[in-house]
Amino acid sequence: MKRILNILTVTAVLFATSCMKNGYIKEVDCDFKTNYEAFWNYVNENYCFLGDNYGYSKNVDWHSVYEEMMPLVESAQTEAELLEIMGKSIDYLKDGHVWLDTKFKHRGCYTFYIDENGERYPDNFIKGVVEEKYLDEAFKTRNGHRYGLITKGNKTFFYLHHADFTKNLNTEDIEMFQPLIAKADGIIYDIRTNLGGSAQLAMEITKRFIEEETLVGYQIVKNSKDYNDFSEPSPMYVVPLNPKTEKNWADKKTAVLTNRDVYSTANMFAAFMKVAPNVTLIGGKTGGGGGQPCTYYLPNGWAVTMSAQRLTLDVDKKHIEPGVEPDIYVTITEEDIMNKVDSILEKAIEVLS
Repeated sequence: MKRILNILTVTAVLFATSCMKNGYIKEVDCDFKTNYEAFWNYVNENYCFLGDNYGYSKNVDWHSVYEEMMPLVESAQTEAELLEIMGKSIDYLKDGHVWLDTKFKHRGCYTFYIDENGERYPDNFIKGVVEEKYLDEAFKTRNGHRYGLITKGNKTFFYLHHADFTKNLNTEDIEMFQPLIAKADGIIYDIRTNLGGSAQLAMEITKRFIEEETLVGYQIVKNSKDYNDFSEPSPMYVVPLNPKTEKNWADKKTAVLTNRDVYSTANMFAAFMKVAPNVTLIGGKTGGGGGQPCTYYLPNGWAVTMSAQRLTLDVDKKHIEPGVEPDIYVTITEEDIMNKVDSILEKAIEVLS
């Protein structure tokens, strides 16, 4: 069956209540089989992790997924059923950078938080407990970053929770931090719950923790529809700040706190910081997200986003897609939650002491 959709804007495509004829028009195909095949082909030709490049693969037989799902597509009666069939297909990829947007629902990858044993990764974060129990006095920047000092015995630590890499640390923020950092024995940089944002911002922050030009990773680019056709790794370097104009924090022992919700650009930042000489990653394995998300449109106007084109490797040329391993693993237990104990933060205090 075929219907007509207004395609003046992307918004009209995604959020129109029905296919209709209005203004500049394009014939839109809403046939279920046609759209599933388009979806399957987009993933097959563009998704970065179906092959085995640099020792990593999702180990997904995408052709078997087609064979499994097509009978369901042929018997589907509603758009909601079709969306769920596509959703079950992307669940095989276990990738938070894969999702579907329609006029009626967003469908993400539900298996992203499930480990290899079928168990959900622990949250490893208790909202509000740092401010309530650990900070001498809690402050917040205009961008919502929470910070302050933590005193333990005769040691003092500067704590910063940077929960969103779409929000910068501006000059005013840095000026507020500096007096506290100057008196601190170490820095606790908490990126738990940070789902990403600006890669440039991740680079800019990393600059504060190095004293010389440093190799922090590599990028590779998918060259064609072939699963394993990628470019040679291109090195990524971070150049330190100019000490004459900006304060460097590389002389401070630093703990970066991580959990499964550290994703995309934040995951990249964790990989970068692992290379910094005075930094220790503490907590849980990060969530991954080493592929650049790109969006494609199905014949019915639905949008499918997936990891495509560009991938990030660490300094050892290993994929960061499965997540970055902390230097020290710590898990917040149910008992910790009940007693409001942030055992990841406490380990950081112990290490920095």
